[in-house]
Amino acid sequence: MYRTYKILWLICAVGWVACSSPTAESYYRQGRELREADDPVAAMNAFIAATRVHSREYTYKARSWSNMATMCRIGERHDLAYALYEKSLEQFASAKDTLAQAYALNNMAWEQAVQGNKDAATSLIDAALGLCADTVVQHKVLESRAAACLYAEEYDSVLYYTNLSPFSTPYFDILQAQAYTFLGNNDSALFYAKRVVTETDNPRYLDDVYYILTYCDSTAQADEVRALAATRSDILMDLERNRADWIEAMLLAQNALQPQKRTPIPIILILLIVLTGLAGLGTFVYRRKKANSLEQQCLALRKSDHLREELQWNNYPQFRAVCDERLSSIVSKLENKGLSEREIRICVLVLIGLSYAQMAEVLIRAENGIGKDKYLIAKHLGVSVKDLQSTLIHITNESHA
Repeated sequence: MYRTYKILWLICAVGWVACSSPTAESYYRQGRELREADDPVAAMNAFIAATRVHSREYTYKARSWSNMATMCRIGERHDLAYALYEKSLEQFASAKDTLAQAYALNNMAWEQAVQGNKDAATSLIDAALGLCADTVVQHKVLESRAAACLYAEEYDSVLYYTNLSPFSTPYFDILQAQAYTFLGNNDSALFYAKRVVTETDNPRYLDDVYYILTYCDSTAQADEVRALAATRSDILMDLERNRADWIEAMLLAQNALQPQKRTPIPIILILLIVLTGLAGLGTFVYRRKKANSLEQQCLALRKSDHLREELQWNNYPQFRAVCDERLSSIVSKLENKGLSEREIRICVLVLIGLSYAQMAEVLIRAENGIGKDKYLIAKHLGVSVKDLQSTLIHITNESHA
């Protein structure tokens, strides 16, 4: 009898532990709360934990992948966001949620669109509509179609698709503003830019407004939009303030895509013994590798309280030597591109990831002219202002190769 009670007690204990362990739903809700609290690293860790729970909570795992992707989209890591939305699609398929699958396909289409892959975006949009032709899905795919046309420089088509929707959204407004900008219709561009500034809380849309303003003449209307945008600078400041955390969160998301291998218990025990003996060496190698990576160097410089002193700002030869050593020969590479010393200094600040306000502090000048300088540099390199930082990263990696 005593043995029977003991077995029953053990079964109850195991059941209690199993039931009390965190679920994918609890991790997902925790991640949402942390994201709203502006803690991207902790939020990303919670979403990753949700995807790794051994259960059939496909819906919450899919939502976790989708939230991770959206965070990477905010951080402009569109290739990574696409892979994460693809993971969410797999989980929504397991949950047999066709509407959510259609949204996932449309999100994947949007990521392809902003990367300039119009054909791939169109194929995914057609797949989304074929899976679920819901009214809201039809509205969302119009955004992706318009975005695909924008990045394919088909500006009349952008206006066509945005005008098809019965709904007016800040994203449609920013697409129309950008299309009119490139069509040379500054009045219409500024009209929609003004609507974006007054209606959106999205920092990326606000950043796009500043980009549009660089193309428009200094008219009273442009000055009015610029003044309105300045009143919303707190949105951009919040994003810039946590830029280092967003980068760390995206690195976590990238690691989460790596397959999780299950290792047999005996091998785990052997590895633990070996790793204990090599802990010091492993830590040294890891820290050295981390310190040498371009992303970590940029992060360290961005956090520096004495950036001008660290970069030997007032002495160009020393500045050149420091940047080449810490940022993978970036100055030498930019000199080969025909940029001036002044332009190279700005490029280094853009590569590091400083905000307009931080750049103005380092350069000891007003913020107003920095946007124009960035535009001219981007034009010299044959890219858009939005792609300037990623282009500089590519140039740096080329010099490092």
